[in-house]
Amino acid sequence: MSLFTTDAIVLRDYELGEADKIVLLFSKTKGKIRVVANGVRKTKSTLAAGMQPFVYNQVIAYQGKSDLAKLSQCDIKENFRVLRDDLVKMAYASYIVELIIKLTVDKEENRLVFSLLLLTLRLLDQFDELDLIVKAFELKLLKVLGYRPHLEDCIKCNAELGQDLKFDAQAGGVVCADCFDVAAKDISLGTVKFMEQLLKLDYKKLFRLRITDQINQELLRIIPYYIQTLTDSKLKAVVFLRSLKELS
Repeated sequence: MSLFTTDAIVLRDYELGEADKIVLLFSKTKGKIRVVANGVRKTKSTLAAGMQPFVYNQVIAYQGKSDLAKLSQCDIKENFRVLRDDLVKMAYASYIVELIIKLTVDKEENRLVFSLLLLTLRLLDQFDELDLIVKAFELKLLKVLGYRPHLEDCIKCNAELGQDLKFDAQAGGVVCADCFDVAAKDISLGTVKFMEQLLKLDYKKLFRLRITDQINQELLRIIPYYIQTLTDSKLKAVVFLRSLKELS
């Protein structure tokens, strides 16, 4: 059995027995891992506060022959209390966590993904431009993981982009009027250009951008559709986010 220390962000937890939890973490040095937190559901547990969703900790754990490590200690670095106390912000955070869970591989170190996740949680906690923050996260995560959508010209015939466009998730990018099929989603040239801006953007300049209602609505359809095609599974948090938007 070996002891390891790493920075980690809580993604999700599952109840185990009467007092324990299995906690899914995205760690800086080991990627996505699962740990058993013994007694964490007890009132006096010293681990409970650090094992809440989205909390950023330094963790110490023992790794034996099992895939599950045993959590020994966690020291909270950031708890994102504002985010966790706000239903809408928590819904957006749940969505980005779901993307991390579905798009990353267990026990595969990726410090760029860790940094992107941590930065996005900080932005959601501190600012209210939630759609813009999450759109930047989606596209930058896809880029880091090798799934960057093709936006420069028609992915099928390389024709220059005009006004009549669609996004083809199976092909992985934008297609022209001569190449799209019935499953492709409508996308405007303005949205394509906005996506390119986000992909190239330095985060220091993020809030200089303004996302219009049309662009936001198109991206709400297109990016989850693309990710669901990549993972061959539904994104549960998308439904909740859409219902919140309809209520507001």
